[in-house]
Amino acid sequence: MIPTGEGGNQRAAGARLTRRALLAGATAVAAAGAAAAILPHNSKPAPEAAAPAAPPARGPAKSRVVVIRHEALMADKPGPPAARIRELLDEAAAALAGQAKPADAWAAWLKPNDLVAIKVNCLGYSTTPAVAVALAAAIGAIGLPPERTLIWDRANAELKNAGYDVQSAGKALRCYGTDALAGRGNAGYAQDIITSGAIGSLFSRIVTDEATALVSAPVLKDHNLCGLTGALKNFYGAIHNPNKYHDNGCDPFIADVNAAAPIRGKLRLTVVDALRPQYTGGPSTRTRWQWPYGGLILGTDPVAVDRVACEILDRKRRAADLPPLARDKPTLPYLASAEARGLGTADLAKIEVISIGKTWTDVG
Repeated sequence: MIPTGEGGNQRAAGARLTRRALLAGATAVAAAGAAAAILPHNSKPAPEAAAPAAPPARGPAKSRVVVIRHEALMADKPGPPAARIRELLDEAAAALAGQAKPADAWAAWLKPNDLVAIKVNCLGYSTTPAVAVALAAAIGAIGLPPERTLIWDRANAELKNAGYDVQSAGKALRCYGTDALAGRGNAGYAQDIITSGAIGSLFSRIVTDEATALVSAPVLKDHNLCGLTGALKNFYGAIHNPNKYHDNGCDPFIADVNAAAPIRGKLRLTVVDALRPQYTGGPSTRTRWQWPYGGLILGTDPVAVDRVACEILDRKRRAADLPPLARDKPTLPYLASAEARGLGTADLAKIEVISIGKTWTDVG
């Protein structure tokens, strides 16, 4: 029987073995045997050809951060319209996810059955409401019902003071503070203290009980104690006792808050409002030290996003003859601690920055 295993595909294709082919095969075998008989007994077979060299190993992929800038984002008052911000968010999201369609990009991070909680910063200089509203609208492209998206911070009063419309019911976009859940006890914070590294805190029930996915949406500004308030520092607004964790430049406390399971397990994306960043005098509002950068910063690595944000502020500070935010250190200590906890990349050389529009390093 003719074998039909490996190498038998020719027969399966319809080839026939003829008497002439069998004789030719027998002759070839006999010739091979005769050649072997006249070889010296100590002769060595020819060496096999060396296998092709393996391709060089690739290093770990860089964290990707997208900075999109546009003149429309530089408008001061009343500011850019939410519809235009959404268009630019869609463009940046597609670049970040490597997708042709924005909806496919948002769907890479969020699902239609998620409850997405967008954490804004309303303490001092605040996240622009139009940015948060545009972000919520963009996320809705994945089929997420409006009522399953929530814009939030610590307190209803702080949200109102920052220009947000507080809404906690109906089929519309939700917006409320942790204190809106005070009826559940503990002023809206969960019952049990969560320990993470050097911190022990009660976390907002919005994080522990309601949200299935988190988006950090801070405004780009400096901070007089920790250097930068951005993606990571934003979640001080998720714990009941942030006042305890401002010593030593907030290090390692900012990293430990973000390493806690309710944050680390749910954070999907960071979108930084860099329309008019503030490079000194923060976290309070100091309009004299704000400038029209006209940008939005997106990334899934919050440490990398903060490192890029820090670089933007440092370049502006350098132009104003101010020292860098990290002073004499290569990076802010809490960013180094966050990297050590596996939260992301703090080394600018290991971050891929995609710049759309005006170059992200041009702070003039």
